[in-house]
Amino acid sequence: MRLRNQLIGGTVALALLSGGADAAYASIQNLTASKAGAQPYAQSKSAVANIVDITNLRKGPGLDYDIVARAKAGDSFPIVSSKGDWYQVTLSGGGTAYVANWVVETVGASGGQTSTNNGQKPDSGKPPGSNQDKEVIVNIVDTTNLRKGPGLDYEIVTKARAGESFPVVSIKGDWYQVSLPSGGTAYVANWVVNTGVASQSGSKVYIYHTHNRESWKNVSSSSKGSSVDDPKVNITLVGKQLAQSLQKKGIPTMVEETDFTARLNEQKLSYTQAYNESRKAVDKAMKSHASLSYFFDIHRDADVPRSKTTVTINGKTYARIMFVIGDANPTYKENKKFADALNELLNKKYPGISRGVLTKSAHQGNAEYNQSVSNGSLLLEFGGINNTLQENLQTAEAFADVFAEYYKSIK
Repeated sequence: MRLRNQLIGGTVALALLSGGADAAYASIQNLTASKAGAQPYAQSKSAVANIVDITNLRKGPGLDYDIVARAKAGDSFPIVSSKGDWYQVTLSGGGTAYVANWVVETVGASGGQTSTNNGQKPDSGKPPGSNQDKEVIVNIVDTTNLRKGPGLDYEIVTKARAGESFPVVSIKGDWYQVSLPSGGTAYVANWVVNTGVASQSGSKVYIYHTHNRESWKNVSSSSKGSSVDDPKVNITLVGKQLAQSLQKKGIPTMVEETDFTARLNEQKLSYTQAYNESRKAVDKAMKSHASLSYFFDIHRDADVPRSKTTVTINGKTYARIMFVIGDANPTYKENKKFADALNELLNKKYPGISRGVLTKSAHQGNAEYNQSVSNGSLLLEFGGINNTLQENLQTAEAFADVFAEYYKSIK
């Protein structure tokens, strides 16, 4: 996971930023705020990285750089800049080093609490109309291009249509840096938008992928034993489709695009530690977005025959969904109740698309699956390795359709 942390008005803002490229969705990508790479911090007040676990400080922004010092929980270091998933910090004895952002918490030097930066200006505070419990949004007033940087010479990332709205992250000259629904940021010129203030109720649904590289036989670039994986064409595309579909239905949704597989490899951890890694991302998302209520961990099932993972409805082929509930969560019955309700709605509207609700105990696997974070937390298995990406994308739209119906019925 990439945590985009910018010092704004003396605080460090934490917001989820996508990690990893997406070949199938060229318009949805991780964007840097400038061509320079490292992000300078405002000089009026320094941001501080508080170490939350024993960790190494390195010569450069990566695990392959030499270790220059060791930090322990409770140590604090002023942040100089950020580069990808790493902070450059000042050492007490002089010089600088880099620390991974997943082992720190960030606050303003004055000791203020970590906070989101919605709508605040990097050098001169908040944009007009904002306050501590509101976020600034831009409303698109004409079809326009969203770009990789703050200028017309930057690459076009995607187009926005009149009526669309995006939360403001920061302001640079005549350009707003805005959050994209699927994760990542882009820039939009201030002469094609109106600004307004939105309640910071924020996103309701959080989508993530603990086994993020799960792919399909017909497109996978890597098959070892029973695993079928790909670093780009994988289950994360399904999560993005689900997020887009929910957004269109008026349900604020955010996507976590951490490459947990890469994170495990970097730390030389086994695959069984994947849920521990994804839990860190979930916890940080909850800390930054108190409005989150629903947590969907999207997976792809294993080598199950196509006849069991595929259904044709009105001439369209879908990958079937299975709900997985772990009973190691003390309140798992609430999660199961939620899954049962969606299962029933799915099979009413899309007969046969659900494979049902499977409860797993500790001897069958993790059995907690991060589901203790919310009664609205689910692990969803979309199809299996013998399905296609297109079948899964269609299922994502169907699930969004049904979840939107459920969501509106309980509001």
